[in-house]
Amino acid sequence: MHKKWIGSLVLCAIIWAIIAHPVLAFLNEGIFIPACRTESVPTDSRMRLYQVKRGDTLWGISRAYNVELETVMLINNLNINSILTVGQTLQIPYERPRIHVIRKGETMWDVAIRYDISVSDLKRANPDKNPKRLRIGDKLNIPDSTYRTVIGENPSRGVLMSSSRFIWPLVGIITSYYGWRNSGFHHGLDIAGDVGDSIRAAESGKVIFAGFKPVYGYTVIIEHADGKQTVYAHASSICVKNNQKVVKGQVIAAVGASGNATGPHLHFEIREGGKTQNPLGYLK
Repeated sequence: MHKKWIGSLVLCAIIWAIIAHPVLAFLNEGIFIPACRTESVPTDSRMRLYQVKRGDTLWGISRAYNVELETVMLINNLNINSILTVGQTLQIPYERPRIHVIRKGETMWDVAIRYDISVSDLKRANPDKNPKRLRIGDKLNIPDSTYRTVIGENPSRGVLMSSSRFIWPLVGIITSYYGWRNSGFHHGLDIAGDVGDSIRAAESGKVIFAGFKPVYGYTVIIEHADGKQTVYAHASSICVKNNQKVVKGQVIAAVGASGNATGPHLHFEIREGGKTQNPLGYLK
């Protein structure tokens, strides 16, 4: 009898956990994990084949097809030092059209920020939707983020411009957002990680500081072509030096807890005109 009572109690606990899961997810939706992992290729992606031409680079090919450099390398078993050969065939992923289902409280502006596209592009992709009358469950077509070729007919040689988009320097849970908190104003994003995890340059540029700063600990600051600066703090080690040029996605440091930090994480800032900006407005 006692064993039956225990069995019933366990069964009730399992059923409660299944029913309560969506509620628990809602309570924790403030914890945000960037959807930009490159450890695997999405199962709904399709592949196109690209044959390498003279003068091609991995960077140029990834920009021409609007695909993360890390993703191209992962799929084709390459790394940043790999040498391409003329005639080599690469697999380039491209996604099927994306659909976003409106949830309670969401606006077109929220969706545009989430997918790093403009509100006007989102409106054009959904002419049948009234931005002021969205309903829970409405489905929005999400257009691809666009790049434009400025110079040259060969896309792999063109100069590609984007809307000031940075890649995530570290993929992990955001433990503290930009803005006011109990201890004062927080000038960046805190992204949790394990000691030794790679921190990558969010955009190409030149290292203007690599060393130790009070509070920030071991820190790297990169200045980019448009004058913006990105800051990577609390590292355990640094693998770049002052005045070194780095490319987007290059490993520049390792996660740590140096300086004023309670645990291993990356403190990431974006500065423009000497003032910090909310990184979520710039990151992919």
